[in-house]
Amino acid sequence: MADRKHRVHQQLTITEAARALHLDFEGFKKGPPVFAGIRVDGEWTATVFGDVAPDLIPAARAKRIRVTTLDTFLRETVDRAVAEDRLVTGFSTREFQVFEDRAVESDRLRPRFVNLLSLGRRWRRETHPEVDARVKASRARRKRAGRWVGGHGNTLLDFAGLLEAPRRSSYGKGCTTSRLRHVMGQVVRRGEYSRLTPTAKGKWTRVLQHNETDCLWSSMLAAVCVAASPENGGGR
Repeated sequence: MADRKHRVHQQLTITEAARALHLDFEGFKKGPPVFAGIRVDGEWTATVFGDVAPDLIPAARAKRIRVTTLDTFLRETVDRAVAEDRLVTGFSTREFQVFEDRAVESDRLRPRFVNLLSLGRRWRRETHPEVDARVKASRARRKRAGRWVGGHGNTLLDFAGLLEAPRRSSYGKGCTTSRLRHVMGQVVRRGEYSRLTPTAKGKWTRVLQHNETDCLWSSMLAAVCVAASPENGGGR
């Protein structure tokens, strides 16, 4: 139902994809996100939400990452999108859901939000039909077996593989939550960032690299989706 609700942009122009704010939140399964990254015009920036995750503030300041409240960040993101006439992308509707859950600017964002998962599925179906068929068959088998399906075969990492996108060895699919917990726990116990163990500092660096990579992959996925669309002269 949520997916149907957010089907606003079924097509992107090449210019819209290039100028979009490619947004990715990081956090825990339950509760609001603790920080976000945005890639725009080829540059990535991160913002830590001090009201949601005060234990990340020392780690943010050590990396010269901006700290603000979550709601302020949401408003500023929409204000920028409107003022600069940009779209906002997210991989699936999770990013949009944060605005709705917080009741912050969701109505203004709705006509500018792009669900890259929907576009990515169509791109895969049209340009990699054999892969698309394998994913659908695998998801169907899991469902018949009563196993969890979720995003099986449809993760950003799956699409990055089709894109042959660059990937850091530290990417660590499924590791972000545990890394965040480790860093925040160390801050609680040790206080200053300078007193964190090298392991904890490394985990924080890898969390940031993970988000930067996700934002890069989102921008790449948006680019190939528009390049391949018939409306932009692409396709088979």
